Amino acid sequence: MLGPKNIFRLQWPKLPYNLRLIETYVRMMEWRKAAGSVLLPLFLLLLPLLNGCATIPYDYPRTLSTALYLPEATSMGKKIQAQVKENHGASGFYLLSSGEDAFFARVRLINRAEKTLDLQYYLFSADITGKFMLDRIIAAAERGVRVRLLLDDWDETAEMDRWLTLMEICPSIEVRIFNPFGGLRSNRLTRSFGAIFGANRLKGRMHSKAFIVDNSVAIVGGRNIADAYFGASSGPNFSDMDIMAEGPIVRQVSAAFDDYWNCVLSIPLKALVSHRLTGEDVQKARHDLAAESESLKKSSYAEKVRESDLYLLKHQVEPGMISFVWAQGDVLFDDPLKVIHSADRERTDKMRRELRAFLQEAQSELLMVSPYLVPGKAGMQWFQKMRDRGVTMKIITNSLASTDSSVAQFGYMRYRTDFLRMGVELYELRPTPRPRGEGEHFRIGGSSRGSLHAKTIVLDGRAVFVGSFNLDLRSARSDTQNGIVIHSPELAAQAADIFNKDASPTRTYRVSLVGDDRLVWVDEEKGREVHYYREPLAGFWLRFSGRFFYLLIPESML
Repeated sequence: MLGPKNIFRLQWPKLPYNLRLIETYVRMMEWRKAAGSVLLPLFLLLLPLLNGCATIPYDYPRTLSTALYLPEATSMGKKIQAQVKENHGASGFYLLSSGEDAFFARVRLINRAEKTLDLQYYLFSADITGKFMLDRIIAAAERGVRVRLLLDDWDETAEMDRWLTLMEICPSIEVRIFNPFGGLRSNRLTRSFGAIFGANRLKGRMHSKAFIVDNSVAIVGGRNIADAYFGASSGPNFSDMDIMAEGPIVRQVSAAFDDYWNCVLSIPLKALVSHRLTGEDVQKARHDLAAESESLKKSSYAEKVRESDLYLLKHQVEPGMISFVWAQGDVLFDDPLKVIHSADRERTDKMRRELRAFLQEAQSELLMVSPYLVPGKAGMQWFQKMRDRGVTMKIITNSLASTDSSVAQFGYMRYRTDFLRMGVELYELRPTPRPRGEGEHFRIGGSSRGSLHAKTIVLDGRAVFVGSFNLDLRSARSDTQNGIVIHSPELAAQAADIFNKDASPTRTYRVSLVGDDRLVWVDEEKGREVHYYREPLAGFWLRFSGRFFYLLIPESML
């Protein structure tokens, strides 16, 4: 067992940002057990000093605000309203399966905003695509657009705080932080003690994602704002999925956003950041943003964006210019207080119940994409019941070599053999997937390595779910989630086509059983089947480190 002295000598491996919560949780639990005798007295000694900056300013003044009341008063809203009437009150939907399309759609919509921009994200990085959007958002605010930016507090960096503080100088922009760690984001000591002694409050995070323009067009799905989600990273990029929606359903997305924005857990940034920019700071920051934006416009990534489907459609992302599918849809979302009321099953189970009710409608086939697949015992019982009803189930998830969370992967590996025995078809993403087809690029930045991040479900070829919900226990019990269910055979056919391309040997390994329990990964090279009898392309350290962390972390946190 680790003693108080030895635990501080551990060299924790550098993990991707969406593993930091797990890493911190491990530290919280282990430090509580092994070093509690040291940390608690120290904490009590420092309590008077820390109290002022550690207290969460829930009573900080804030103004109640809501989405744009009359979206049809904007140019975009008028055009959409006309199309809604032509389609008998339905909403329009467009799948954003490529990173270039997803990036261009957001930038174009920011530039076309007239009244409001509402953005809700778990992660907003100050990298090349993030800074480009920040530049466009500030420009929109300067022409009078009201901007509300809601971010989870997990991604705390001094670099990002610099840009968020710059945004708040503009009176049209307000930034709020969801479920903050402590009183000041810049106080590392406070955040560390908050993580250790406030584990129950902090373990649940805001994983919901929404991008809403003039309450007329919304983008919901798996992507955060960072280079890796738009194919612009020089390292591994994510294969992901968003749904762009317009029409009546956007008001549902906005209503959910308003619930989060006006929640007591959403604290104004001004209450959490003590540093204030001088006039010189502002001038330098604006100059840096402009330089970054110009750099992106001249980059090889910009060339890829100019080859994207949406860009080629006369540079337009607006009604009548792209092929929206018109159908009925429903927005699913968690109660924002889920993160601090984990024992209240009525509240924590809201989205899980809604999503399960949707899945229960399946009669013949479920195509499911989830980067993390940790169903738990109750989930496995549900899968078995669906199989007993004769429902064909196919799942695409990450391989050990492609995942950005080897810990969650080991959680999935516990159930993999049982999945196969019950007849579920499993496909695991290759770490270097080949493009889906002509015009569909995976390698956009400097790296061809990829990791799966999409969360989609196709039901019976007649309905589709796109959102932030992973098929794991964290999504179900701890973090807030959202998504959209669309009842449309046409859109389901599009999503199924993407699924089938992704399940091909050029992009995934098909996992099978030899005998009762021996796994085999089936690949294809030059038209010939190739079999692997251990995790393909996964080295010893990857296998060891993932299993090490898996043994320390409760399954409910995977």
